[in-house]
Amino acid sequence: MIRRARPSDAPAIHALVHRYAGRDLLLPRPLTDIYERIRDFWVAVDGGQVVGCAALRIWWHDLAEVRSLAVAPEAEGHGYGARLVDAVAAEAARFGVSNLFALTRIPGWFGRNGFQEIDRAVLYHKVWGDCASCPKRLACDEVAVVRPLRPGAAERLANPDPRVVARVAHIVPPRAEGTTGSPALTVLPTFVHLDEP
Repeated sequence: MIRRARPSDAPAIHALVHRYAGRDLLLPRPLTDIYERIRDFWVAVDGGQVVGCAALRIWWHDLAEVRSLAVAPEAEGHGYGARLVDAVAAEAARFGVSNLFALTRIPGWFGRNGFQEIDRAVLYHKVWGDCASCPKRLACDEVAVVRPLRPGAAERLANPDPRVVARVAHIVPPRAEGTTGSPALTVLPTFVHLDEP
């Protein structure tokens, strides 16, 4: 079952995030931060236990992020990750947001769930808002992906005006050495291994 998170879910969400933060797959989040942002979270529940979580952050009138997306290893392979993303996407669409993005190390999983890779420079709201304080800002290994929530909505992100990208290029840190993918497709860790073998 996928449902909105409740304050009583915060310790379980924190445990999931902490589990993957300890493996350097998510940034750590203090429990107090999760309580403060509990309204942003959705959870996957199986047998009365929280086995997955995802949060929505709205960055601009047409741009929102799925973040803190994690599924417990013992619950992988049951589609919880995709259903959590769908719940977050529906919530973003309810607010009139037209694009949902994520920053990930497994763009293939997102590709199978309606996302396409984009240049992270077009996510300058996110870069300015989060990257300056990120401990990985100079060695980031993530790929930016976007899922349109309305037909054609991601066109400006997938094919950005080169003048816009040039204006913000100086704030986008270089891709970490030894990582794959386009050199312009990176930012903060927000996603962990879900259903991919």
